[in-house]
Amino acid sequence: MNLKDLNVISIQDDSFIAEICLLYLFTDRKKEFQGILSKLKIASDGSGKLTLRDILEISSESLKDWTPQTTGDLPCHFLRKVMALNGTARSTNLVQKTPNHQGCSEEGQIAGFDIFSLADINASDSLHPLDVLCAVLLCSDTFLQQEILSKMSMCQFALPLLLPALDPSKCTLTLWAVRDIVRKWRPHSLAQSRGFREESLVLMSMPTISFVRLGSCSFSKSKLLNEVLSPSQQHHDFFIHRDMESGNVPREIADGLVEISWYFPAGRENSDLFPEPVVVTNLRGDIESHWLQFSFVTQVSSAVFIVTENIGEREYALLSSLQGSDIKYYFTLHCNSGKIKESLGFLNQLAPVLKLDKSHLLMRENTRSNAGFVSKLQSTIGSIRSSTSKIVNLEDLAVTARELGIQVDEDCEECQSARKCTEEITEEIKDVATYKRKTLRCQGDLWKRLVKVEKELCQMKWQGPTSIEDYKSEWKEKLWGLCRRQNQCDLTEGMAEFIKGIGHLFPNLSRLF
Repeated sequence: MNLKDLNVISIQDDSFIAEICLLYLFTDRKKEFQGILSKLKIASDGSGKLTLRDILEISSESLKDWTPQTTGDLPCHFLRKVMALNGTARSTNLVQKTPNHQGCSEEGQIAGFDIFSLADINASDSLHPLDVLCAVLLCSDTFLQQEILSKMSMCQFALPLLLPALDPSKCTLTLWAVRDIVRKWRPHSLAQSRGFREESLVLMSMPTISFVRLGSCSFSKSKLLNEVLSPSQQHHDFFIHRDMESGNVPREIADGLVEISWYFPAGRENSDLFPEPVVVTNLRGDIESHWLQFSFVTQVSSAVFIVTENIGEREYALLSSLQGSDIKYYFTLHCNSGKIKESLGFLNQLAPVLKLDKSHLLMRENTRSNAGFVSKLQSTIGSIRSSTSKIVNLEDLAVTARELGIQVDEDCEECQSARKCTEEITEEIKDVATYKRKTLRCQGDLWKRLVKVEKELCQMKWQGPTSIEDYKSEWKEKLWGLCRRQNQCDLTEGMAEFIKGIGHLFPNLSRLF
């Protein structure tokens, strides 16, 4: 087929051209992904995904304390660090070997080679931390993904919510991967009683505020979010940004990633930003190139902040398509962008279309101190949180994702099987303390007494005038008596269901029972 034939077809059938464009995008995306896997030395031949067992396996190599020297070291570096809850796990800086200075001549050469060269500069190149994260997650099975995100949550890192796929028109919602995460916080309503609330992140309903970018920006949206979510004098990098180590490296496969982070109050009214929890999502990349992800965040959010430096005819046409949406849109504009007058003109035209008023525009001045703008943004989010009636949880997000054609990781067969087993085990649990006494009979008071006996056999604090042999013999009789009582406990129904569920995941394990 030549170009002339293609032009004829484009006139007759625009959908054919769209399919051709998607095919090229898919091919380019696959090449980029394969290139990243090659750099990271992750198997991509279909031989199997990384498992939790692979990561937890102890060997002579795993016991070494080493720093990454090549891009191929980055996956192991990230996994080991995040499993150890190390705050530097996302760093992709490479440590170069110290050059051997022997043989230096007075002319400034080493063994006949120049000291300074472009090869040295290229050797220090690394990958964007989000590219490493996406590659590792895409090459991990669902249970390893769950463990990675659980550890990232403990480190207070933003978690991937929509994971980019090889096909640009598809992505995956990581619902199963956050199933295991439980958070504890103190809302202001319980501050006086010093009580806490504890709930699963998946089941917790709260307002969602999303941040997206339109066009290119001279300032970092993610850095701005870190300042907004961090209380005064307690800055923390929830989101990776361009001023962090390797944060300025161009992203290759992470564009289209939607990250999620939570703000939880600690019950201190003077320092808490918000009295109740708030969800914040962050779309990486331009919304024009990732319209599916943008459509998703608009449908699940109470408000969407569009960060931009210019609104021209192209941007106006794009934003006009949002007419009729009930979502509140807010715009952050750079005062010294050079096209501020033109942008304000198009915003005035968008005002009746998107139901905008003066409170929906936040102007960012080009100053060293960002405190005033951050404070204004925090105040705006606070007013949205207190006035919105739209609260959602991650299971609600999964419903929206399926409607948009976005894959949900929990829909795979192994996750559904594991969830079914979990529901069968936990459906009878009404009161945790009562269930433990009834089902876990080998624990509780019997287990506590056995531990005390074992402790006394080691410490022998109450021996008194009794001989060592007689004293040990007496306490060993007590120990064996308690062990016999444990062995007499029948297998409860709850434990039987648990063993049955484990047997589905690990068939060889069922032979032990």
